[in-house]
Amino acid sequence: MAIYYATTKPISRSSGRSATASAAYRAGVEITDERTGLKHDYSKRSGVEMAYAFDKTMKTVDREELWNKAELAENRKDGRTAREWVLAIPHELVPEDKKKRKDIKKNEGARVALRFAKTLAERYNVGVDVAIHSPDKEGDNRNWHAHIMTTTREISRTAAGIELGDKTSIELSNAKRKELGLGSTSAEIKELRMEWETIVNTQLEKQGIEERIDHRSLKEQGIERQPTIKMGWQASAMERRGITTDKGDLNRGIKADNEHLRDLQLEITTLKEAQAEIASIKEQVQGIQDFKAEYEAYKQEQQQQKLELQGQQQTLEKGEDRGFER
Repeated sequence: MAIYYATTKPISRSSGRSATASAAYRAGVEITDERTGLKHDYSKRSGVEMAYAFDKTMKTVDREELWNKAELAENRKDGRTAREWVLAIPHELVPEDKKKRKDIKKNEGARVALRFAKTLAERYNVGVDVAIHSPDKEGDNRNWHAHIMTTTREISRTAAGIELGDKTSIELSNAKRKELGLGSTSAEIKELRMEWETIVNTQLEKQGIEERIDHRSLKEQGIERQPTIKMGWQASAMERRGITTDKGDLNRGIKADNEHLRDLQLEITTLKEAQAEIASIKEQVQGIQDFKAEYEAYKQEQQQQKLELQGQQQTLEKGEDRGFER
């Protein structure tokens, strides 16, 4: 079975993150945050196969404008400025040829991620930003994955550019959702995880690939993790006839373990990316603080020089006055 991984969480200021920095890092571009003045430059990072930002009509939006508007729309210190989805793309859908991997018309792995992003854009009327990343060099070379950032507010286009309106339903509290006749946020996220499964499996079937993904947990699938054991010819023959064997069960457990390990590796990759992003922001903030300290010292020095000059001027004026009196 192909690996299934689909998780989502908000990007909020309380965790030291920003939508502008996250978008720049995910897409491998440079974005200047208009609110803070910080420049987030990740244009030299590797591992980004392609990135697209668009609305529910699939019309391209300006990435820098979109995420600056998202930042400026929130006033709270702990404001949620974006939501991120991280999806494992089955390597079976990614072309081996490097040129084809970067061609959206030939990379079915990227196309299923874009379909899911479009689903989100249509469902919530949000702006979406999709980045397709290649596997971490230190991990499993099959861990192709997509980062999809969405605005937390509904998007509209005006003559003045992008405008963000009310918060989307998925960002509302469960109490507010209940008032509106909606189910819990967790139930909605589960539905979307199922939607990702459907999109991917439909494409796998279309490509004639037997592998499938399953949004259910290993426990829900009835899979228990057990130690490995080598299959012999007798057990293999019985399994082919549809007879479940102990060795077969153990091997199925091994496969489940491998899938779980790949899940963990992808999660580690995601955490590393978030840490790099936060470290970059901290470095820039420290730089600004150092500049402010130097500027304050400069202002104090200028003020001291000004006072000294004023004192000298007053001394000269008093001397001139005394000379006149004589």
